[in-house]
Amino acid sequence: MSDSAQVPADLGRDLLARWRARTTGTTATAAPQVGPVQLGLRLFEEIHPGTTANILRFDAETGGPLDIGRLADALRTLARRHAVLRTTFPHEDRTTCAVAPASDAEPDLTVTEFGHLDAETARDRAGAEADARAAEPMDLATGPLWRVAVWTLPDGTGRLQLLAHHIVADGWSLGVFLTELGTLYAGLPLGPATPLPAVPAEPDPADLAAWRDRLAGARPLSLPTDRPRPAVRRFRSGHVDVTLDAELMRRVQEVADSNTMTPFMVLLSAFHLTLARTAGHGDITVGSPIATRERHRAPGAIGPLATMLALRTDTTGARTVRDVLHAVRDTCLDAYSGAHVPVETVAEQAGLRGTSLYDVLFVLQPRPPQTRLAQVPLRPLVMAPDTVRNDCELYLWQGEDGVTGFLGYDSDLFAPETAALLAARFHTA
Repeated sequence: MSDSAQVPADLGRDLLARWRARTTGTTATAAPQVGPVQLGLRLFEEIHPGTTANILRFDAETGGPLDIGRLADALRTLARRHAVLRTTFPHEDRTTCAVAPASDAEPDLTVTEFGHLDAETARDRAGAEADARAAEPMDLATGPLWRVAVWTLPDGTGRLQLLAHHIVADGWSLGVFLTELGTLYAGLPLGPATPLPAVPAEPDPADLAAWRDRLAGARPLSLPTDRPRPAVRRFRSGHVDVTLDAELMRRVQEVADSNTMTPFMVLLSAFHLTLARTAGHGDITVGSPIATRERHRAPGAIGPLATMLALRTDTTGARTVRDVLHAVRDTCLDAYSGAHVPVETVAEQAGLRGTSLYDVLFVLQPRPPQTRLAQVPLRPLVMAPDTVRNDCELYLWQGEDGVTGFLGYDSDLFAPETAALLAARFHTA
């Protein structure tokens, strides 16, 4: 488990005490409260100022010219509909936030025209500027915590980019944002906005005890690295493309069906085997996000509603691949029953303040669908981030033609050829 950035004990105690105090009740005039996920992100940003590791990125090619005035109006309406898009997090009190009045909503929209350049140069410039914008930190105290940019190309097409800090949005939020943006851009009405659910109370002691039991005695993953860990983590990343074709995914589905599993569980099993063979032991804890919107009945909300699960599977005594599959399945089903407990609280209760419950991340999600702004199609681009928060992170997007994605890795720790070997082992696990 990572220990490159320890949290001062008094800071951790202060955060926990403040969060517990605010869950016992607040007055009608109290400032809006933040949840444990947002508290964890604030703490991370204090320890690592200037990081971009928590910025969510969406890029798409536009199949035609956009009406910038209509786009700005639609974005302004979105900010008025969703208070979280008008929220900042002042330094004075880490457990509260500030929400600007809806009348003050103004989107951070940048438009760059490259009509004077040739098509290839313009496309390259747009891509380079998009990468540069994604590398700009966001200030939680002053905002803005979401930004939109458009680059227009000589042939009338272009590029659209949406950046949002994870403290105000999760991956599901992107879909909500784009769906509502398309409706508003087309001049169509929207129903009432879905509000964010109330900040949860402190978890039941029995639920916390169950998580302590799940993680008791968990071993650090300790993947062999090519270079020693730096004294200060920089979160710099490289990536290796990963592709699983339709035929391979058909076999994955067959394995899932015959073992009462999901494709997620089968692919996580393959990742577990890859990590176990590389680390030399079978006690592996993998982080993975899970949506909580069904439980909150908030499918149309924009906000940080995803939570992380620490999926610990010990296959030390496993003799067959089927044993591994069933162990991973049981781990997932057991963890899902405790998904309502924030991982930040689990770490605190496990005595792991300032460390991580896992060093690797596994994400499987549907491929972003093509969408439209009126008659202009948007073709999503899969962009590998320039930062990683873990030693390695496997992101996969599933579509009808198979799975595409990448293995991101901490480039201060691993050489490209080591990461490529890890990706190859996953493909053949």
